[in-house]
Amino acid sequence: MSKNPRRLAEPVRLIVSVEAEVVEGIDRLMSQGLHHGHRNRAEFVRLAIERELARCRPDDFRTP
Repeated sequence: MSKNPRRLAEPVRLIVSVEAEVVEGIDRLMSQGLHHGHRNRAEFVRLAIERELARCRPDDFRTP
């Protein structure tokens, strides 16, 4: 999992559409002022994708 989104080796822009309720939920979470490892919606989504990929990866799968 990458640590700093500004230092990605090969960044690719990804545009996604989600329901308004999802965006509102992200905004509510971020407005609580608690540290969640992200600073904006895009960072939240990036981390969520990376966590889901790590969770779905089989144990014997190795990334280069």
